[in-house]
Amino acid sequence: MPATTETEPEASVLKLESQVWKARAQTKQKLLEQILAQPVRNPREQKRRATWIKRALEAVKQGHDEIKYQTALMDAYAEHLTVLEMRLIQAAEEKEGTPG
Repeated sequence: MPATTETEPEASVLKLESQVWKARAQTKQKLLEQILAQPVRNPREQKRRATWIKRALEAVKQGHDEIKYQTALMDAYAEHLTVLEMRLIQAAEEKEGTPG
């Protein structure tokens, strides 16, 4: 059995955490839609809304950038672990093939 497989409790926790994150995202999206659906009453409110939208977009872009960065790090680490795993499997096979 490969060392990289998840145990059943780990898989359950991951699934639960994913569901929580999705629920939070849906709640935030609904709130955003409600806020944006409200009519703008005056120019001052329009300017404030435009500023808020600009800041929100910047935060979303920063979030995307952070995820891209973290994903690149995780990909590099996963590649490193795969190489280590392959080398260890090779070493174990060599050891098993050697008369003792």
